[in-house]
Amino acid sequence: MWLGREPLARWQYSRAQRLFRQQQFSDAIGHLNWVTRLSSGKLNAQARLLTGDILDLELKQPEQAILAYLTLVRDFPRSPLAETALRRAATVYLDRLDDPAGALPLLQRLADARVADADTVRYRIADSYFRLRNYEQARIEFETLLRLYPQTGRAAEAGYRIGICLLLENRTAPAEKQLRDTAGRWPDDPFGLESLFALAGLYERRDELVRARDLLRALRGRYPDKDLLEHRLGQVEDRIRRKKKAI
Repeated sequence: MWLGREPLARWQYSRAQRLFRQQQFSDAIGHLNWVTRLSSGKLNAQARLLTGDILDLELKQPEQAILAYLTLVRDFPRSPLAETALRRAATVYLDRLDDPAGALPLLQRLADARVADADTVRYRIADSYFRLRNYEQARIEFETLLRLYPQTGRAAEAGYRIGICLLLENRTAPAEKQLRDTAGRWPDDPFGLESLFALAGLYERRDELVRARDLLRALRGRYPDKDLLEHRLGQVEDRIRRKKKAI
């Protein structure tokens, strides 16, 4: 007796879930593929999402997982699962494949959709450009993050990373101001302290060794990596001593 496509799809999906719980992942995907052939509704989208999760997390096939996620987005753009699939595809690109260029258009779609955590998405866009060594665009994206979401919990980090991007763009004067402003605005935040540490490095590169030494000394008892601080301070003080001997 023919039950109809949707009831049969529900049976296939239930069977796939049982196989998944039994860790028979390849067999589960076989049944999920049947669901996508039989169902034209939300069960189809659920099957594709679960297929992507199995391929990513269990079978370690990230490229195939991305395909499953993105076909869900393509075929069911209005489904509540489309946002979830976009996020997971972006995560696979970033965390499994180390491919920020692949993640960027997906993250941008999420940002344009004004998702609930748009500040986090904007941060990931900026970080992706930084990982691609496109420091100018990364800086622009961090600046956009602060402009659109000034109350974000990532504000101090964004301020610090704008300063680092400016350093990497060889724009030392605005970098110095940015790092000072970040440290002044968030004096006790880890990224406020990192801004001062980076500023000391800038002074050291400019051969302003006394300024670098004094700034590093002021970080004693505050900077989280005590060993790194003392190592850096020792290097600067050694350079000062050698410079005095050479006079």
